[in-house]
Amino acid sequence: MKYLIAVADGCADLPGQPVGTPLSYAHTPCLDRLAARSQIGQTCLIPPGCDPGSQAALLTLLGAPAASCRGGRAALEALAQDIDLSGRAVLRCNLVSLEGNRLVSHDGGGLTQDEAGRLLHALGQALGDPDHTFLSAMGYRALLVRRGPVHPGAPAPDGLLGQDITPYLPADADLRRLFFAAREILEAHPVNAARRASGQLPANGIWLWGGGALPALPNFTARTGLAGGATGGVPLVQGIARGLGLTWLKVPHADGTLYTNWEGKAFAAFDALVRGGLDFVFVHAEAPDEAGHAGSLPEKVAAIEYFDQRLLAPLTGWLDETGTNYRLLVLPDHPTPLSLRSHTADPVPWLLYDSRTILPGGIYDELHTADAPFVPGDAMLDLLLERRPLP
Repeated sequence: MKYLIAVADGCADLPGQPVGTPLSYAHTPCLDRLAARSQIGQTCLIPPGCDPGSQAALLTLLGAPAASCRGGRAALEALAQDIDLSGRAVLRCNLVSLEGNRLVSHDGGGLTQDEAGRLLHALGQALGDPDHTFLSAMGYRALLVRRGPVHPGAPAPDGLLGQDITPYLPADADLRRLFFAAREILEAHPVNAARRASGQLPANGIWLWGGGALPALPNFTARTGLAGGATGGVPLVQGIARGLGLTWLKVPHADGTLYTNWEGKAFAAFDALVRGGLDFVFVHAEAPDEAGHAGSLPEKVAAIEYFDQRLLAPLTGWLDETGTNYRLLVLPDHPTPLSLRSHTADPVPWLLYDSRTILPGGIYDELHTADAPFVPGDAMLDLLLERRPLP
């Protein structure tokens, strides 16, 4: 028996919008087919006291204790890059867009990898020293590694969109110095001059956040008895996978955008299960969440449709063609409502498909699962693995 989890990050929204939610509006023939013979329900993957976000949700979903959800996100991302943090601390360093003191984009207005690399190189040249290192991660995502005490930094930037960030600057004097110095450097950089000339937002600031100690994570195989793997396009997912002892399935050109290698993720998961001998694979897609932060209905609908037609459809099709018995859990990790452009801890819909049987079936969206059975987030993995009865 094979087990899969497919997460469409942030694809859930708030019901009651004029055209329904993006999930209900999107054309999703594969999800519709699966839902017609699946168990449908609700869950919340954010433990009490944890900020709503992918770190808390994905760790809960994969069987980690609630305490790990409060660990350092940047440390997990450093783990993904095999960065030695001995005697040093690390923070996430987003390249962001600022208008005056207002944060208008958490991702620098949609930077390319080349643009981000050039901006980070400039920061490293001007501000880097033996105690401060700027490291590229993926696009607007970067890391600051520094000598000194562990510090949480500022709150997550995607929760501050549209706000005056002055009250949220970190209390640490060194981090504040870097924030103001970086702004002067980035404002004048040729990359941002070109972006302004083409009508794009400049990436004219940094946001330092996500600091903390690396959380202690349980070994997935020791907990479940299963050999597991994971694939995705963002450093956090890779760091979580490594921390849990999951085999990382590297996919060329996989990233956190709408243009990620959807089919490559599908094939990597299929190949690992059928030919690679793994029992479990976790597949993550970031694009719906990024569209939610951008407040873009067209992009969020497109991301959900790509998730359905370019990831789920080929993956389930190949498994069915080979006669593989499998259970598939599909869900978002949290909502990222278009109206808020930020994460919430509201319940999310899930579907559980079992290739061996026909379950009650239903329609998979926020409205039609509003009265569906609720399963706690920390029980979802056991539900998938048949160690908890269906509700």
